Amino acid sequence: MRFAPALPVLCLLAACAQVRDPVGGDKDDTPPVLQRAEPANGSTSFRAERITLHFDERVKLDRERERLIISPPLDKMPDVEVESGTDVVIKLRAPLAENTTYTFNIGEAVVDLTENNPAVGLSYVMSTGAAIDSLELRGRVSDARTGEAAANMMVLLYSDTDSTGFFRGRPGHFTRTDKGGDFRLQHLRPGSYRVHALEDKNANYRHDLPNERVAFQDSLVHAGDLEPLDLRAFLADAPTQQVMSAVVEADRDWRLVLARPSPALTLFPLDRSGGTLSWRPEWNNNRDTVLFWPSDTTLLSGQHFELREGNVVVDTLVYRPIRSMPFNITAKAAGSREGEDICLRSSRPLERIRQDRVTLHIGTNVINNGSVEELLRIDTLDRRRFMLFTSLDTASAARLELLPGALRDIYGGENDTLRIALGRTAASAVGDLTLKIAPDSSATPEGPWIIRLLRSKGGVIWTGSISTLPATIVRTGLPADNYQVEAILDSDRNDRWTTGSLQQDRQPERVLRLNKEVQVRAGWELEVEWKLALP
Repeated sequence: MRFAPALPVLCLLAACAQVRDPVGGDKDDTPPVLQRAEPANGSTSFRAERITLHFDERVKLDRERERLIISPPLDKMPDVEVESGTDVVIKLRAPLAENTTYTFNIGEAVVDLTENNPAVGLSYVMSTGAAIDSLELRGRVSDARTGEAAANMMVLLYSDTDSTGFFRGRPGHFTRTDKGGDFRLQHLRPGSYRVHALEDKNANYRHDLPNERVAFQDSLVHAGDLEPLDLRAFLADAPTQQVMSAVVEADRDWRLVLARPSPALTLFPLDRSGGTLSWRPEWNNNRDTVLFWPSDTTLLSGQHFELREGNVVVDTLVYRPIRSMPFNITAKAAGSREGEDICLRSSRPLERIRQDRVTLHIGTNVINNGSVEELLRIDTLDRRRFMLFTSLDTASAARLELLPGALRDIYGGENDTLRIALGRTAASAVGDLTLKIAPDSSATPEGPWIIRLLRSKGGVIWTGSISTLPATIVRTGLPADNYQVEAILDSDRNDRWTTGSLQQDRQPERVLRLNKEVQVRAGWELEVEWKLALP
């Protein structure tokens, strides 16, 4: 008896039984299409426990727990699964409220099997009452500081009598913003509502984490209002001051990152005896990060300090370096403009500069080779900053040479030989900008305003302030480039942008940007008029 011929037949049958995606031909870019639903889409008096969606092709689920948005939210998320290849079944696990319209935003939770094309914009709507609610609200959420779109933020709707739901309850309706920050809340019943937006970090429909951005509408809104809502998202200051990070860096400065801006901080020693120790603070512009420079690092490692804000103890910290301090200090140019002194910055605060060890080269000329002329001067307020006082020829290359020992820091460290390329921007490579800023209408506040000039690729070039409008600002010697102009309404007059507060019902300070880039050209004088208008 011979059996060998049967083997090819069995292999052929096995191959025929395998299910494979079709290959070849044009790429499929058509999303799945809903052909029908059971119960039907738009059903009223809904009492079913499951919803079946029949699609025109084979589909699969993609992150459905995250992408399926049900408004109003259910106490328990339904089970969702694919049946028969083309059907999506939603099995309800929680009772539905009476006389309520529900919207199941399916969106990108359902994709086709072959190319992952999502069913964008697809929704299923039904009502447990006798009619489908048809009113809506729409708007946009943007970041209050940058003006950029706030994508994928939850927009939550509460009844006009619910003042605590945003913190402890659940919204009556919600949706998410798209990539452009836009949103639509649909199928609303008539009435007045409170509106909030939330960057929901833990997916619990309420604001309970300090790192969640929020936004809120000042007043109640009415379902069906045609005017788009403008929500500005912000990260609120922490309710109490905290130290988010405390690191002793290599140069022995103690970098403290704070939970919110601080007017002033002091360090009080807990286990230090003898000697004199002082701390020189160096703040960032927003006053939420500070470098504390100790006057003496002797036996400082491992000592404990109380950090105090006024009379309040914020934290107890241990000064503990984790890296060796560099033997030499360094310095670099910190930038300059035509007509301004050249600024340099050292890696540690300076005690003195020896002018006899400083040489300035301009082209082939040596300006200060061992003479007593004072070229460099330390800033008394910021002792890491020192200025060069001399005239530079913009047509020639300039170089500052600092011989060993020219710089001495407060810890006794000195520099090795430093050669720093210098030079002012030639007049042929810079332009002048005149900004004429005026109110668009009587509704525009006169001020004060903080005005900032930024490079289009990032980085603040200049910051100033104007007390009232109209005002004229002139900036000369700007490098040829594209710039953005920003205006901050300094409502609390603290010379910086202030975030919002839910507890105080305070919106973040308004930040306006000129709607076009300003192109400064070399050798040109540019005049720009800007009429400030609040949205």
